[in-house]
Amino acid sequence: MTRLPAILAFLALAGCTTYKLWTVHDVTPEMGLVELSYEFRKFESPQVDERAGLEMARERCRDWRFTGAQRKGEDRQCLDGTESDCGKWRVVREYRCTQ
Repeated sequence: MTRLPAILAFLALAGCTTYKLWTVHDVTPEMGLVELSYEFRKFESPQVDERAGLEMARERCRDWRFTGAQRKGEDRQCLDGTESDCGKWRVVREYRCTQ
């Protein structure tokens, strides 16, 4: 029973919100595709700036002479462990360039 407060404190800290930044994961200029990603660990509660991701994709698309970008899909991949007990995740979001 004397360990209970320590365990509760650990669980509260382990589930903290963490702010993640988008990074370019993959690009296919000829198809007008931009993939952005971020990674997080098991007990993290990741928060990302959705507008920053969209703006990052739009900038890349403009470099290729497109006018903008639209979000198309998202995939979550386990990097460490199994789907049911994953220690580290990668979220990949796909954007398609628009004319």
